[in-house]
Amino acid sequence: GDGGDPQRHVSSNKTTQQPSISPAEQQTMRNEAIAKIDQRISDLELQGNFKIERRSGIPVQRPNSSIKNENRFGAVRPSQLQRLGKTPLVNGTISRWRVQAPKILITPDGWESDRMGFSNDPFTPAQTRIDAEDVVAKEQANGDVLISARRNRLIIEEQLPIPVTRRQLLQEEEEVENRWVTGIDNKDRDGFFIGRELKTIELSDDFILRLEPQFLVQRAVDGETSSVSELFGLESELQGKLWGWDTTLEADISTFKPEDFADGSRYWGSIENDFELPWIGNVTARLFGAYRYRTWNGSLGETDVYAAMGGFIEQKNSFEWGKLENSYLWRIGVGNYQAESFTRSALTENLRANFFGSINSSYPIWRGEAASLTPERAYRYSPVAIVPGLSFNTNINTLIAAYGDGTRQNLISLSGGPTLTLGTFSKPFLDYTQLSVSGGVTLKEGASPFEFDQAVDLSTLGIGITQQIAGPLVVSAGFGVNVDPGSEFYGDVINSNVELRWQRRSYDFGFYFNPYEGIGGFRFRLHDFDFKGTGVPFVPYTPTNWMKTTNEDRPF
Repeated sequence: GDGGDPQRHVSSNKTTQQPSISPAEQQTMRNEAIAKIDQRISDLELQGNFKIERRSGIPVQRPNSSIKNENRFGAVRPSQLQRLGKTPLVNGTISRWRVQAPKILITPDGWESDRMGFSNDPFTPAQTRIDAEDVVAKEQANGDVLISARRNRLIIEEQLPIPVTRRQLLQEEEEVENRWVTGIDNKDRDGFFIGRELKTIELSDDFILRLEPQFLVQRAVDGETSSVSELFGLESELQGKLWGWDTTLEADISTFKPEDFADGSRYWGSIENDFELPWIGNVTARLFGAYRYRTWNGSLGETDVYAAMGGFIEQKNSFEWGKLENSYLWRIGVGNYQAESFTRSALTENLRANFFGSINSSYPIWRGEAASLTPERAYRYSPVAIVPGLSFNTNINTLIAAYGDGTRQNLISLSGGPTLTLGTFSKPFLDYTQLSVSGGVTLKEGASPFEFDQAVDLSTLGIGITQQIAGPLVVSAGFGVNVDPGSEFYGDVINSNVELRWQRRSYDFGFYFNPYEGIGGFRFRLHDFDFKGTGVPFVPYTPTNWMKTTNEDRPF
């Protein structure tokens, strides 16, 4: 664990000589020593992250739904404006760990060690590492590895130890498993609830079932229920193949009280398949249905589609034209909808046929250079090298919709704006700024009888900024607003988000709040890297009388 060479360690019955130099001088010497380390790491690439998140607020419906996404693709908005929803407490993957131990005993069914260190950080000193004692790893019959330890601690910056679970099942894909879920749903569940994702049930070779029973905590605390059946909810998802088509059926149940069951349930589903069409290429065909589906529409806020059934075909692709990067989508669909009316407080039912086309483009106007790719420069605070630059992003889309009552709604929308990045996020103060500005204009002819697809925000403005304050401290904020002077919703905020984040190479944590959707929370992430090389030992140690060693002898 010490690189193969014998080292002098601090004796348990002696005290280490206290340093006579100031902490600032020690830090300067430490930085100089770190810069001289041959890290033996190259081609660093961020792959994802392992996330621990606690979120509160009103969750939107799942973003991959056919109904919600039917006519939304690629509108330009600041990156600081992100759609939020329900989240598991723990989610994500660490696909590559660095491991260090003084001795590992290989056994027929696994391995074990008295002391072992794990780090997701490719560089040394590691910003995050796991210190495990009495580690035993056993391979399961299905190829998974069960790792248990007497004590596990996540150590952050060698200053903050955090106890973590002593047992972890690593699947062959190394997906982190934690099944507890929290959320707040003020409309259907009267506030805060907790859930538990059960193990996947294999119904057959073609179908699996996922269940998440829930306990509605705030409804129980309020004490306004008349039966125990009102205190429980359920989310379920059935996935599989039917006649070669990918099939998904989902249910969201917020009460089991018999007389309220129909009004306390939401269902949606789809079947889809890919086809090759002459002269067109590969397209996706999808049939969908929904009952009491919840969605959002800008200034109108939340609205419900009470029943829908239909289908569409679509094609997505991308291409480059010189420096111009482009992606496009076209879609033709037809369906029957029962949804909230835009003109009156009632439901209305109509057939709806539509064509939607959209193209996104991005052009780099100026591109600077990142800081040197070292842990003291480009990767000091960020898991990716920040490259200064200026780019311009645009989106053009059109919608032609016809309804069964003879009405029509035709739209042509243009949105775009620049994204400016300054600094390399390698210096202690104000060395990273990202500013995004986007504006959108929509020309409209006719109107929809429905509220969920009514074009109301015909002129929009979005602004987002991310700014390093000092060291790893970063603030990020964004908002979108209706700026159409002829609209009754003029000045209304149509999206917003703010986050205060502590950003480091191997981890980050922060607090965020989205006033528009009423969602806020705390997020902690360990970053997942891929890289070439072995790195150098990362578990620290203190030699005896370390202040008497020369700079060349220092082990850090």
